Order: sequence, then structure tokens, then C-alpha cells
Amino acid sequence: MREILSLCVELDGRAERLYRALSASVGPEDLRATFQTLAGEERAHVGWWNELLEAWDRGLLPDIIDDPVSLLERLEGIRAEVKTAEAALAGTTETEAALALAARVEFFMLDPVFGELMDLMEPARTHDRHAAYSHHIEHLAGAIARHAAPDSIVSTLATVLQRTLADNRILTRYATKDPLTGLRNRRALDTHLPQWLAWAARYGRPIAVALVDLDGLKRINDTYGHRAGDKALASVARCIQSSIRASDVGLRYGGDEFVVVAPESGAAEYLALAQRLLDAVRSHPLAIADGEVPLSVTVGGSVAHDPAGSRPRSADEIIAAADTSLYAAKHAGRDRAGDPVTLEPR
Repeated sequence: MREILSLCVELDGRAERLYRALSASVGPEDLRATFQTLAGEERAHVGWWNELLEAWDRGLLPDIIDDPVSLLERLEGIRAEVKTAEAALAGTTETEAALALAARVEFFMLDPVFGELMDLMEPARTHDRHAAYSHHIEHLAGAIARHAAPDSIVSTLATVLQRTLADNRILTRYATKDPLTGLRNRRALDTHLPQWLAWAARYGRPIAVALVDLDGLKRINDTYGHRAGDKALASVARCIQSSIRASDVGLRYGGDEFVVVAPESGAAEYLALAQRLLDAVRSHPLAIADGEVPLSVTVGGSVAHDPAGSRPRSADEIIAAADTSLYAAKHAGRDRAGDPVTLEPR
């Protein structure tokens, strides 16, 4: 992982230097300013990767990379392409040639690996990071639109850049969304929960996890059919979405279970969240042909609040603790929230 992050630092450092060199070599003043802006943005990206590298060295970053060898090979391939582009920089003074060189570098830097690694940063700011990178691409695309002929190769490259960025985001949504409920799926949980736990440990912030179980799904399926069961699950998902805060993450865990990851939450916040969920589901019965079927959920939770700089909790540990709370609530009669299991500080 350290080698991967070090390569990210190197690659954005190379991109920064390339943009500063282009700014010094091209003629139009506004294009010089654009290249300086792009260089500054690459400097910010270097800061992102250095922050992650420091967190990794301190043991405060989860290792969620499934195939680090393959990932490293991809990054090394990108480095080779960027080095080739750097070699072509010598003597580049023509406007379109400079823009084509920049577009070529950005195309290789659009590899989805960077988006995956970006998600390891402070999770609440993931959207901001991706938005910043989109603006970075748009700055270059805007410069190409101003200075290149509409039917030129470099204009085509700008279109490819914008379309590739949009396609990458669509593919990510497909990979991490549950099609039935619209919530994030188990794959997203396996990615996002370790990120949140690492962030909580890094800064000494509380975090809660709630497991939400739809009561009686088998009975609904057996009595009214699986389509009715699907509608019940979708209804619970909507209730979760309406009950959680903007900073919380609602996910479908599988079957009749859901998960809510609630950063900046202790026991009181968990209990308030659980009560909102219970009330929301109770107030949205399942509509069937000849009436309504009451719906309810059972909720269990766990809370961790470790000192800043401590080793991150594992996802399995905090989920298992929430499962203990959920089991107790089910045993007590369902349609209720279990007391949160508080993990002892380390």
C-alpha cells in the first residue's frame, strides 16, 4: 500500500511540473494562467496523497485493496505513459501541441484506481474530492474549447476525457448500488466502513453502527408473494434514507438486513436514530390489493470512541457488536431498538 500511495504522490508531482513547464512555454496569456491553475490543483492532489501516506505510516489507514500487485502494475504503466509525455515536452511551444500533451496526461490519470484511493480520505469529503477533480478536467476542457479547432484531434481528446470521467462515475454507481432499494450495497459497506473507522481512529471521533432488520419478511413473502416482499424492503430503504443525517450512510447488508454507518455519533445519537427509524417504518405500512400490511423493524447498534491516533477498529468487530444488540432486541420481541454495545476505548 505504501508503494501505491508513493506512486500517486510521484504521478501528481510529475503532472504539476509538466503544467508549470507548459505555462512557461506557450504564448496565449490566458492559457498560461490555465496551466498555472492546473499546476496548483495538481499540487493540492499531491497533498491529498501525502496525507494518506502519513496516515498509512501511522497505522491509521485501512488496507482495502483487493489486488495490490495488479494495482501497482497499473500505476507503473501510468508512470511510463507520463514519462513518455514528459519526453515530448521538450520544444513544445505550439498551443494545440501543448493542449494535446496535457490531455494525453490527464487521460491516463483518469484511471479508476485514483477514484478508489481517493475514497480512503476523510469519507465525509469524498464527494468534494471527486468534484474538485471534475473541475480540474473541466478547466483543461475549457482551455481546449477556447484554443483548439472544433474538428481537431485535441478537441476530440477533450471529449474523450469528459466522457471517460462520466462513464467511470456511472460504473462506480452500478458497482456499489443495490438495484432493488437504491441504497449502497454490501460491496460499498466493505469499502466505506473501514474508511469511516480509520477516520474515527485518526481523529478520536465517535462512530456508531446500526443494524436494521425488517421483521417478518418471510411471512410477507409466503402470504403476499415475493413482489410484496420486495416492496416492503424498498419501503424500509426509503424510511432509512428519510431518517438518517446527511453525514450518515445507509446500506443494504443483504436479505432483510440494512446497515447505517453514523459518524460523530455516540449512544444518544444512535438511540435517536433508531427511534426515528422505528417511527418511520411504523408509519409506512405496505399497500396490498385489499388493504395494508403493518411493517416494523428491529434495530441493534454499537458505538466506538477511541483516542486520537489509535489503531482503527475492524469492520467485523463493530458489526459483531451491533449484531449482539440486534439479537437481544429480537429476543425481547422485535419492533424495538436494542441498547448499543459500547466498545471499550483502547
